[in-house]
Amino acid sequence: MIWELLRVKVEYSLPKPMPESYAYILRNRPYRENSRLLDIFTQDYGCIPCIARSASKRGKIIIGMLQPFTYLYLQWRGRGDVVTLMQSDEQRRHNISSSELFQGLYLNELVLRLTQQYFPLPELFNAYKQTLHRIASNEAKPQALMRFELFLLQTLGYDIHLYRDDARGEAVNPSFSYLYIPQQGIIKNTPDIRDNDGFIISSTLLIALRDLSHMQEENWQELRGFLDHLIRYIAGKPLNFRRL
Repeated sequence: MIWELLRVKVEYSLPKPMPESYAYILRNRPYRENSRLLDIFTQDYGCIPCIARSASKRGKIIIGMLQPFTYLYLQWRGRGDVVTLMQSDEQRRHNISSSELFQGLYLNELVLRLTQQYFPLPELFNAYKQTLHRIASNEAKPQALMRFELFLLQTLGYDIHLYRDDARGEAVNPSFSYLYIPQQGIIKNTPDIRDNDGFIISSTLLIALRDLSHMQEENWQELRGFLDHLIRYIAGKPLNFRRL
């Protein structure tokens, strides 16, 4: 009995392990003296607001390391809405040129504005990482960004059915135009439907989206307009870096 009590006492006295995850910094703002308020996108916990206090004497946190487009391994403490960063280790940096900076900042704003805090999205995290790599490597940047947007929308439940309309289950007809209505899906654009009920999308684009590797320039241009309308609807207003 005594040994059992001692074992329980020791277990309760052991410190609980800190949450940890690979992560990126989406936003970094000043907070009081020698501190920063961060929005971090983690692989295992989703987006988390976090306070980073400089602890350079112990070598645990280097404030200058906590910049966007840096792949980090982080540990933190806290149970409230805002946690405290305890450890940061840099893994690698995506060297995005100044000419492509808005692409990366728009990517960060997409994740920050459209995802929920503390909602794990590991597949989206990996897609984000791959997209940063493509932007830094000058690999078809606008297309890479729109591929990510399509995956983000699918992750959030805004799927676009490419073969059949969602009203009658009829095959997409190249002779018709369609509307995408959130929570309803793709429907045929007929005279009795108001355009402001949804977002116009052509049958040509629906068919082209079945194979992104063969998309033509005019398809990408139409997709850009469609994504802008849908993302504005979800976010409630235009994203700042998209306007820029």
